[in-house]
Amino acid sequence: MASAPRSGHRGVMHWRIVEAPHADGPDHPDAWAYRGIAEVERAVSLADRGLADGAPTAREITVAMADQTYRRRHRLVAVDDGATPADGGTLPDGGTPAGGPRVLGHGVVGCDLLDNVDVADVHVAVHPDHRGRGIGAALVDAVVDRSRAVGRSRLLVEVEFAVEPPADAPDAVVAPTGNGRISAGLPGLRLARAAGLDLKMIARRSVLDLPADADVVARLEHEARAAAGSDYRLHVWEDDIPDRWLAGYAALIERLTIDEPNPGLDLEPEYWDAARLRYEIEQARAVGSRFVTTCAEHEPTGELVAATLLDHDPQHPAYSDQQTTVVMPEHRGRRLGMLVKCANLREHARRWPDAERIWTWNNEDNPHMLAINVAMGFRPAGGSAVLEGDVAAVGPLSR
Repeated sequence: MASAPRSGHRGVMHWRIVEAPHADGPDHPDAWAYRGIAEVERAVSLADRGLADGAPTAREITVAMADQTYRRRHRLVAVDDGATPADGGTLPDGGTPAGGPRVLGHGVVGCDLLDNVDVADVHVAVHPDHRGRGIGAALVDAVVDRSRAVGRSRLLVEVEFAVEPPADAPDAVVAPTGNGRISAGLPGLRLARAAGLDLKMIARRSVLDLPADADVVARLEHEARAAAGSDYRLHVWEDDIPDRWLAGYAALIERLTIDEPNPGLDLEPEYWDAARLRYEIEQARAVGSRFVTTCAEHEPTGELVAATLLDHDPQHPAYSDQQTTVVMPEHRGRRLGMLVKCANLREHARRWPDAERIWTWNNEDNPHMLAINVAMGFRPAGGSAVLEGDVAAVGPLSR
């Protein structure tokens, strides 16, 4: 796929949208697009959120594109016709600037292959230095066209923001549920709404500054153990999950997709089994990611009934990401969620004592988990708005 060359609104820059070529590794000359995408994401994170935490690396993009067993991804890049990466400064991940044009922005279409097969998750980002040239609008049109071409009828879009506006801010847009706000003037939100997508919900991004208050964590864990009683045994695993527990852990993840509140979104639960979980673990290893997980076993039945996981990338040691936290319905009300999170936080501190912060996401309509995180010391730090629309109704922005 390639678009006709376009001129920017400032100066005489010419750019076009092309399919990102695939390469086997981030240092391969054909990986110029993956390196450029990573640099765009890093620049966007720094400009919009003040930190590059969570921006995907070229290696992560390469691994995700190489094996698409459960999720198909299509990547498009807006490139400067007249410049190479050498003109654009340092590339991420130590990649060399050899080969390929400079990436100004990118779009990705993600399509799950087992669940919600009518949905395309789309994402567009433009380097802050090249906004205002129509690149974002053209990329939106390109990812919509690709979603339509691969047979998806619904679009999901997330627009991240660094700070939630005050309730009385004149440009504050409130989620339909009444929980969470976003500023109407954010470029991503303006583009999504102009294309005809509707705001459905808002998720909160929270951060825990480390080290956590040890006394608070100890008290919360003690109270949770007392509430849980003697029927539960904790298991802590580092960088792997034993084979005998894979199916039980996969069932917990599947349960999370059933119970997590997604107001306004008509999403099917995801199907998870031991093979899919093993696949995800191997993908994490391929990019060098590490993790620690704590699970609760209900000893009378021998079943895993609660779990939580902290993900850590040694290449970015300042932060970790809080992932799955889930409790089976019949075991709720015993503070097992708090118990596994406190125990896992202690293990994280033992293993990565120099980490400075932990990030986590929760839907604003999930008050129980939000309350647990607030009690542990997490504080709000922005979030994301989730928008949805029918592909057939999404109008072109650049044509």
